[in-house]
Formats: sequence, C-alpha cells, structure tokens
Amino acid sequence: METVPNTPRTRSVHSTPTRILAAVAWLFCAAFAVNLMLTGTPGSIWKFLPWLLFIAWGIYALLWRPCLLIRMDGIFIRNILRDHEIPFAELKAMRVIQNVSFDTTAGSIPSWGAPGAGKLGPKISFGPGAMAALPPTQAAVQTAWDSWEHSLDAQPEQQAKVASSWNLPSGVVGVLLLVLCIASALS
Repeated sequence: METVPNTPRTRSVHSTPTRILAAVAWLFCAAFAVNLMLTGTPGSIWKFLPWLLFIAWGIYALLWRPCLLIRMDGIFIRNILRDHEIPFAELKAMRVIQNVSFDTTAGSIPSWGAPGAGKLGPKISFGPGAMAALPPTQAAVQTAWDSWEHSLDAQPEQQAKVASSWNLPSGVVGVLLLVLCIASALS
C-alpha cells in the first residue's frame, strides 16, 4: 500500500490470537517442509510438499488475511477471499457482539477478522459511575466515524458507494496450489 505524505494513516484492527496461531502453524509447516527436503526422496517431496504449501496458504487465508482497516473516510473489510470498501456515508450501524457486522445501504457485511466483544460481552468496570467499556473494535470505528461526521462541514460530500470485490491474487494462488496437490496425489 502506498501512502501519500500528508494523509492520515490507516489503522488495522485484527484478532491477535489468530495472528499468533497463524505464526505458530507456519513454523510447523516450515519445519515439516525443511525436514521433508533434507530427508525425503524426490517422490516423497513431490507427494507432500504441495500439501504443506496448500495448508500454509489456507492458514494465511483463514487466520492472517481477515482484518478491518479503518480509514478517515470509511472502512475496508478484508475477509477470506472478499474485500469490502464501505464509506462512512453508506454506513448505517455497527454491531459488535461475538463477531463484528456492519449494516450498510447495500446490506449487512460481516468482518471475519475484527475482534468482537468476546463470549461474555463487554467488560464492566466497578466503582462510582461504572459503565461497560466499549470493545476495542467498536471504539476505533466509532472514533473514526465521529471524526468523519465532524469534518463534513469542511469537505464537500462525496457520493461513494459500498464496493465488494473478490481478492483475485489470493484466490488464484489457492486454486493453483489445489491443482498442484491434485496432480501430486494422482501421480
């Protein structure tokens, strides 16, 4: 992603435990691949290495890729193979329960990678004036959304729409690895 010098940064919101799990799983895949390359025969390498690569790609697609990018003018949702660009002007509501979902003018769009409120809901503080704390995802989106609403007076309104698209590079790599796996299994 290219950044222009005087533009605000994009904030990424993702689930830290899934990122840690992905890194550990990649370490196992790498260790198995190195062991296979050092001790395996060419036939066993051809039989098993494509599957290790396919598993590593699956870990990327399922655990690493999904996240929520918060920008000054809207949010960008990266799910497993789909991307969604949601301008704040098209956002109606945000629901943060165990998962995060955005209600837009184009319908409801879930975010697979943004952390929700957890199994027990929001954390409640105790003491005078105690209130439930907002989940971090909701607080980050709400802050950016409020900032966007306050800046509307200074900027002309843009008529951007919700845009959804397939992430072709990730999908093509997955299909190619699957074809390679099938070829290794059939030979």
